[in-house]
Amino acid sequence: MTNAPKADIIKAPDPVRTVAPIKEETEMLRATDKITALYCRLSQEDANEGESNSISNQKRILEQYARDHRFPNPVFFVDDGYSGTSFQRPGFQKMLDEIEAGHVAVCIVKDLSRFGRNSALTGMYTNITFAKYGVRFIAINDNVDSFYGENDFVPFKNLFNEFYAKDTSRKIRAVKKAQAQRGERLATRPRYGYRKADGDPKKIVRDPQAADVVQKIFLLCASGKGPSQIARLLKREQILNPSNYYFKKYGVALTGLDTTRPFEWSETTVAKILKDEIYLGHTISLRYTTQSYKNKRRIERPETEWLRFEDTHEPLITKELWELVREVRRHKRRAPKKFEEPNLFSGLLYCADCGAPLRLHRTRTQTAHFYNNFKCSTYSNRGKDACSGHYIRESQLKAIVLADLRRVTQFARQKESLLLRHVARQNSAQAKKEIRLLQGELDKLRRREQELTALFKRLYEDNVLGRIPDEQYRILSAEYTQERTLLQEKIPQMAEQQEKLRDSIANAARFVERARQYSTITELTPELLRLFIDKIVVGERSVKYSRCAAQEVSIYYRDVGLLDTAEELDMENLLSDTAASA
Repeated sequence: MTNAPKADIIKAPDPVRTVAPIKEETEMLRATDKITALYCRLSQEDANEGESNSISNQKRILEQYARDHRFPNPVFFVDDGYSGTSFQRPGFQKMLDEIEAGHVAVCIVKDLSRFGRNSALTGMYTNITFAKYGVRFIAINDNVDSFYGENDFVPFKNLFNEFYAKDTSRKIRAVKKAQAQRGERLATRPRYGYRKADGDPKKIVRDPQAADVVQKIFLLCASGKGPSQIARLLKREQILNPSNYYFKKYGVALTGLDTTRPFEWSETTVAKILKDEIYLGHTISLRYTTQSYKNKRRIERPETEWLRFEDTHEPLITKELWELVREVRRHKRRAPKKFEEPNLFSGLLYCADCGAPLRLHRTRTQTAHFYNNFKCSTYSNRGKDACSGHYIRESQLKAIVLADLRRVTQFARQKESLLLRHVARQNSAQAKKEIRLLQGELDKLRRREQELTALFKRLYEDNVLGRIPDEQYRILSAEYTQERTLLQEKIPQMAEQQEKLRDSIANAARFVERARQYSTITELTPELLRLFIDKIVVGERSVKYSRCAAQEVSIYYRDVGLLDTAEELDMENLLSDTAASA
């Protein structure tokens, strides 16, 4: 297990004078009581080389050098676990603060590579910043001492150190990619909810205490609560956040650990858990990369470049719960105002004519609950010329949906075979039509992808031969790259959509299984609605502004679509059976 990087400032013991001062140094040593900065750095890659670059070995060398050369007031500045390609290191930045405050006379490092592996920034600090503040710079093993003037070898040494960092980064990336392609877990620390398996640190197993919290988070989201609400609830229940839980259990301080607020959950932390496929039992590798070996900021790769390995470990949630949470999160609801109930139908209601969502309008009366209503958002935003109101009261909609949900689930439990046959027939024709349309789109997208490949090749050749200028090449190349990236994301999505359409019978079976689990439905809840219902389409009344006129409300159920009444289903199946026997 890898500890978080450390940055320390350590006051070294008072040096003991063992030799007479060098003539040139005498004046400086007498004139100053400033500190001597002894800088040590070790990265994870450097640690693999053994003891020579260890922090303890660097400290021994630097302390001995300061003692032998009688440099006063030695103070250690330490960065343990930080790459040399970036100078955003806590220990280095603290030393830089001391330098800019005028408190440092000398800076000593074991060699130039300990100072940094970025030739441009290394040169800037040693030649400009240090000179500006009168700081003497010494790299012991490289025989560099700014007191005696510039060393012509230093720029080449810095370039070599930078090349070494680049080469090391390339090798590490290659190793990590090979491991990912074999399906191995790359993370050094298991995700919250898991722990390393006993006897096999490459495998992860369920961590019972944390796993229960993960399940709780998903169930709360499925019931309609957002990440911020969940975070507040976990805090109220005094549940340790992931970093504090890890610290308490293993004694390892992660980056950003705040032990003063152990129960403080952030909205971001909860949202990340809700999006992580590891809780389905899958391993996703190569999802992130860095901009370069110099810039370690993580960027997300296109989904087409991810490596996905399913069922690599025990899942903490069911696939059904995962899909339900995705559906809830897809329709992020506006946070209700104080004392307001959340919109039960958020993300489910649509206008039958223009397809826009229906918006909830709350009334401010004592009987508000009864008079709350939904209207077409197009009508609300653009007026009657764009669409009509499609007005329906919230109480009325609840009654309609609750009655229909009870009817359909009861029918699914009592007449499973009839429902499966009906859905199969209904989906067969519809699915075939949609599959044909999707196939046409896929063929078009794949042809375009081939065209772009050929265009890239032609574009490159034209640029090399001087037929088009570099600037035009850059613009066109960026446009083609962007279009190709979008295609590479869209093609697998559409292919997945096709597969879902082909699984209509299996989907219907899942619906029946859910219906068995909810034999008694007494009230509507956000979880229940999103578990069974895909969308609700509200039509306009046959006579506008009439409270008595008929109004069509079509309810599309998850996995089975729009279902007719039970009587119609019975008759349809009876006729079908009669026709088959004849």
